[in-house]
Amino acid sequence: MHLKTGAAILALAAGLAAGLAAGTAGAQTTSTTDGAPQITSPSATAQETTSADPSQAPEQASPDTQDIVVTASKTGAQTLQTVPLAIQAFGGEDLRERNINNVADLISNIPGAFESQRQSVASRSYSIRGAGAGAANGDSPIGYYVDDVPFVVTNFGIAPPIRFQDLDRVEVLRGPQGTLYGQGSAGGVFIFHTRDPDLKKIEGAVELEGSSTKGADALNYGVAGVISVPIVKDLLAIRVSGGHSFNPGWADEYYGAYDGTPDRKGVNKVRNDDIRVVALFKPASNLTFRAQYWHFRPRQDFLGSLQSVSPPYYENTAAQPSFGNGDFKLYSLSATWDLKHFSVTSATSQLDGNFGIYVPISPAGFFSSQFYPTMFSQEVRINSNGTGPFHWLLGGAYQNGKGPQANQLDIPPFVSINADNNTITRNYAVFGEVSYDLFDGKLVPLGGLRFYHDKRTFEDASTTNSNTRDVTTWRLNLSYLPTNALTAFITAATGFRAGIVQSQVQADLLGQIGIPAGTQTKPERSRNYEVGVKWRTPDRNLSIGLNGYITQYKDLLTPTPTLNASVSGFSNFGDGTTRGVDIDVHWRTPVTGLSVGAVANFNHGEYDRVDPVVQAALPYLQKGSRLVNTIEQNWRVDAAYTHAITTDWEGFANAAWSHTGNRLQSLNLTARPYENFTASVGVRHGPYELVLFGDNLSDAKGPTIILNNNPNAGARPTPRTIGLRLRANFQ
Repeated sequence: MHLKTGAAILALAAGLAAGLAAGTAGAQTTSTTDGAPQITSPSATAQETTSADPSQAPEQASPDTQDIVVTASKTGAQTLQTVPLAIQAFGGEDLRERNINNVADLISNIPGAFESQRQSVASRSYSIRGAGAGAANGDSPIGYYVDDVPFVVTNFGIAPPIRFQDLDRVEVLRGPQGTLYGQGSAGGVFIFHTRDPDLKKIEGAVELEGSSTKGADALNYGVAGVISVPIVKDLLAIRVSGGHSFNPGWADEYYGAYDGTPDRKGVNKVRNDDIRVVALFKPASNLTFRAQYWHFRPRQDFLGSLQSVSPPYYENTAAQPSFGNGDFKLYSLSATWDLKHFSVTSATSQLDGNFGIYVPISPAGFFSSQFYPTMFSQEVRINSNGTGPFHWLLGGAYQNGKGPQANQLDIPPFVSINADNNTITRNYAVFGEVSYDLFDGKLVPLGGLRFYHDKRTFEDASTTNSNTRDVTTWRLNLSYLPTNALTAFITAATGFRAGIVQSQVQADLLGQIGIPAGTQTKPERSRNYEVGVKWRTPDRNLSIGLNGYITQYKDLLTPTPTLNASVSGFSNFGDGTTRGVDIDVHWRTPVTGLSVGAVANFNHGEYDRVDPVVQAALPYLQKGSRLVNTIEQNWRVDAAYTHAITTDWEGFANAAWSHTGNRLQSLNLTARPYENFTASVGVRHGPYELVLFGDNLSDAKGPTIILNNNPNAGARPTPRTIGLRLRANFQ
């Protein structure tokens, strides 16, 4: 979809807001919160309650009185319907029913989102609306939060490789969120809310899973469990969860060139282990402390990109090993103190990790890149919680991180390059937002500001370079809430992404294809203009969300494949603009128990300016040409059905069909569009649940990401997988 200006979007949103306001003016009730759910449909289910405070929710609310509650605004609980943002929420139970186990599974549920880079199960990157598309090096363009603390890997923008076990919900914000979430959130934010320990009773669950993947010689299996125990009732409780999974490989290995007779079969095995311990301490009704330790270890033999996606194989390995492994430990401590007129929140965390890849290069060479990041983060904020029309939030944040890298390229007897380096960042920020309820809260202007100071040092064997940046980002928002069934808003916001630090190996390889590059790039800046409408019928059976946006980028950071198929370099290609529309529809049909939903994004991105040096090396890039590493559309259609078989047995089923459009990559290669079909059917009886599930039932092959200049090489979805999962809850 190509929108030359925002006039059409603005007019459409204004017309919808006016028309829908007139149509729902009689629907407002005297309830202090919206008294019914966003439809418990495939992409909207999250925490549901009749109260604006989730801690006050009844254990079981009537389907006619529930509502989705989110906390992304950092000012306390809000109903999803009234948050003037492009936001989605996914409940933990819903994610499990639909066999969504990680970010990669979730991404097709988000308008405009796709996987942009994959090295291994430990290192994957994502894009929303094209922000940061394709780039792993550099600070992430997407913010990732585990509860109230960030998951930040200095100079490497990967998503946390966590499995969705024992999650309460996932909140996803689309578009720049720099005022509240900082410079690592120019494209959006993922917030993973884990479950709290229960202060009153013992509870837990055990889960067993087995499945078969097309092309694998053995079965996948997994085991997981959770237990929550009150140590002192109503005062102190502990929750422990964890699991192990193993997936045998489905891609073959050829020591030399492909000849149809593999030397080894099923080499890309994946193992995951994780454990999480949470302690909740509540010495007073208005004071809460929460400590958490989360250790996750994703490991993969060979990498996420193959020399061929169909049939799937790796070649020219010379019988050398290959892997992409990770090991992360996240420690956090948060405290919340609710006073009469305001609340104080502190969130402290420490991330220690190591991850990397080892790639064989025939006949006796290899490329190894290992990362050893650490990050200390501290945030303190205070926000109003009174009932008056004036609302405010003020906070400060500090980060101290390192990103040591050990890079080695060895191709005997000609090449032996060691390019170890380290990126050190020490930054702080001061931020705030204020809003005021006009006309009894029907019109709410909001303004936010964040001042960010970053001192960044790059070290390698021969040089030490430092630079300091002071950046101010802002957000303006005007929301209109004439009834509890309609929210309309218009917003403008800025984003910022720190420049990439890359190895000398990457810079040299870029030079070989005609793109002069150094070890450091310029930062990327963005400005976003957006209008949105959320509307639902008075009976809450149908809800519609529509967002139109224009995002302008300056000095776009772009990855470029090099002559070494395993290594990409990074440079500032130029300036660009994306224009698009998000659609989110959910319908609880007249058929009892049946809900359907659909999400979609239509996006057009083009270059407003291309760096002359880049254009000389890549002549297909010029003003007006399509932005590299952006998709033009994605969509997903879901259906969910529940039915009481008897008074003690309940059946349920879910199905989804998703489509991701083609993507122009560097070197003028286009990754083909691909589709995915998933389904599950199950039964519940008391505390027991049995589910039959299928992933990638259409056996889509991709490639979803093209490797170098081979249109059949790159990353692909896991082949068709069918399995069973048994779960038992106890309390």
